[in-house]
Amino acid sequence: MKQLLIRLGQFSIGSMGAALLNLILIPVTTYFLSPSEYGKTSMFFLAQTFLIYIIYLGFDQAFTREFHDQPKPVTLMKQAMVIPLLSSLALIGFMVGFAPWISTILFADSSYTIAIYLLGVSSFFLIFERFLLLLIRMENRALSFSFYSILVKGMILIGTLVALWVGPPTFITVIYGMLIGQIVGDLLLILAHFYLFRAMPGKLDTHLLKQLAHFGLPVVVGTFLYSLLILIDKVFLRMLADFYVLGIYTAAFKVASALMIIQVSFANFWVPTAYEWYKHKKPISYYEKVSHIVMFGISFFFLTMLFFKEWIVVILSPAYLEAQYIFPLLCFYPLMMTISETTNLGIVFLKRSVLNIYVSLIALIFAVVLNFLFVPLYGAVGAALATGTAYIIFFLARTFFSMRIWEGFSVKRHLIIISILYGLAVYSAFFRQEWIEKALIIGAFVFLVWLYRRDMRDIRTKYSNRKGGRA
Repeated sequence: MKQLLIRLGQFSIGSMGAALLNLILIPVTTYFLSPSEYGKTSMFFLAQTFLIYIIYLGFDQAFTREFHDQPKPVTLMKQAMVIPLLSSLALIGFMVGFAPWISTILFADSSYTIAIYLLGVSSFFLIFERFLLLLIRMENRALSFSFYSILVKGMILIGTLVALWVGPPTFITVIYGMLIGQIVGDLLLILAHFYLFRAMPGKLDTHLLKQLAHFGLPVVVGTFLYSLLILIDKVFLRMLADFYVLGIYTAAFKVASALMIIQVSFANFWVPTAYEWYKHKKPISYYEKVSHIVMFGISFFFLTMLFFKEWIVVILSPAYLEAQYIFPLLCFYPLMMTISETTNLGIVFLKRSVLNIYVSLIALIFAVVLNFLFVPLYGAVGAALATGTAYIIFFLARTFFSMRIWEGFSVKRHLIIISILYGLAVYSAFFRQEWIEKALIIGAFVFLVWLYRRDMRDIRTKYSNRKGGRA
């Protein structure tokens, strides 16, 4: 168990390091760019995120599933890369052919075709990055995984800084810097593992490809729906607002995404631990205790961020101060993703992955309807309200389906705390009465500690017993 925790800690170095570098990009870009310019940059983020979610066609998930069943994992990786690489070439051809049209949709200007070309080319290198990092991770080379994850993100940051140093402070400069940095980082990763590609497979293993496609392609449906859930708020702001509002919203979203560090770090630890417990038939109380501790932890962290929100947005330039009223609602994206990792175990253990499609579809429908209603009325605040609500629906649907097919446990306290946090976030967005808000947050802190007093007492008792045993 000790070795498992050490390895998970080593994997977390990469996840947290990459997330930290992403955070550093926020003040860098907002310092140089106006909200309107940053709003145009966000459309690049939108397009790149969409490409990342669909370009692998589910073959990356199929590769990890077959990894331990195939005698030659490197050969498996190269076979699994074939279809995504071919699809990326088709994608590049499409983006080159329709570059002015795509540029107009993203940036309201048809002249930024070079950025579209680079975006298409970057998708080709992203496939190598994804599969090489998966291979390293599946081989449990934790420190190597962390090093190369940080290397790629570091090159993106360096590319952005260099571009802003030599070029004008505009959104297209940032896009060029990020794309070139990402391609350079991927090239370094490929060069470091070039020996793996010297002996390419003589022919395609059609049987293996069919096996990979049988598992991977259905995953694309769920992935596509989930990508729409992530992007739909920006799409509505692009259609119904202007780039200034989109820029403020994107800055707030980047601040809220800082909580993804918690989600990624927890998932790295929790997923293998939960599988191990399930294999050894641990009682349901084990999972329930973890879920309550996580709920307490992320709620405490959220309330702390809400209390000090004026200081948190200092990392942005003064032009983005409006983001302080928006990011609390957007925090429900990482918060609900994190806590649902502990309540969706029935879907995971019983391999009912089709239910994830239903979950994403339900949340997406709510997101579309709420964005349609709220964005015309409230702009960025309306999009944040729709997004926060949709991710609460995502958590509820994920939990509901899981508990229907598994014994499960009570989430009554989860629902009470989520309601309180949601109410505080809405109050912060719409009423903006600072001292009343601070008093409400302090009251929520007190109630949170009271509600989870027994869990905290159990943790203190176990810690004291272990300390006493070592003494």
